[in-house]
Amino acid sequence: MKRLIVSGIRAAAVCLVAVLSQVGTGTAQVYDHPQFITPYGETGFGAYLIVVNDINDFGGMVTFRKAGDVNLGVRGSVNGAGDGDVAFNGGLDVYSQFVEVSESFPLDVAWVTGFGLGYVTGGCDGGCAILRIPAGVSVARQFVSDDGKWALVPYVSPRIALDIGISGPDTKVHFDTDLGLEMRFSEQWLLRFGVTLGSNNALGFGIVF
Repeated sequence: MKRLIVSGIRAAAVCLVAVLSQVGTGTAQVYDHPQFITPYGETGFGAYLIVVNDINDFGGMVTFRKAGDVNLGVRGSVNGAGDGDVAFNGGLDVYSQFVEVSESFPLDVAWVTGFGLGYVTGGCDGGCAILRIPAGVSVARQFVSDDGKWALVPYVSPRIALDIGISGPDTKVHFDTDLGLEMRFSEQWLLRFGVTLGSNNALGFGIVF
C-alpha cells in the first residue's frame, strides 16, 4: 500500500508539471475545470484551488453534493481568464454508478451529466457566455488500507460537451478528460486532486468535508 501511495503522488506530480508547462494564450475560457467526480456518492461540501491554462489564471471552486440513487451536486467558481479578465462559472452535476467491481471486471463506473453556465468579462464585445451540457463516465478503483481506515482512489473521467454560445462564442462540441486521485479518510473527509486535459488544460486540488 505504501508503494501505491508513493506511485500515486508521483503520478500527480507529473500531471501537475505537464499541465503547468502548457502556458495559455490568455483567451477567455469558461467552465473547463476538473469536475472532481468519482463513481461513488458523496454528501458534503468541497473547496478547491484551481488553475486554468496559465499559472496566473488561478481561482477557487466550491461544491455541494448529495448522495442518493442518483447523486446530485452544484458548483460555483471564479478564476482569472487572461488579460485581466475574470471567469464566473456555475453548474449542476448528475451522476450514478452503474457498474461495480466484480471478479470479471476490476473497475467501478458511473455515468455523468448535468449542465453549466459560464461568463467571462472582456472579449466578445464586452463578455462571453455559454451554456455547457456534458455527458461522459467516471471510472475508478478503490484501494483500501489493511486496517480499513483510509482508501486511495485513482480515477479517469472522459466526457463530450456541447457548448451553446449565448453571447460571443459559436456553438461547438469538444472532448475533455479528467485524471484524478483522491485519498479517503472516512465517509465524510477526503483530499482530491484533478487534472483536465482537452480544449483547455486545468488542474485543481482541495478537500471534501
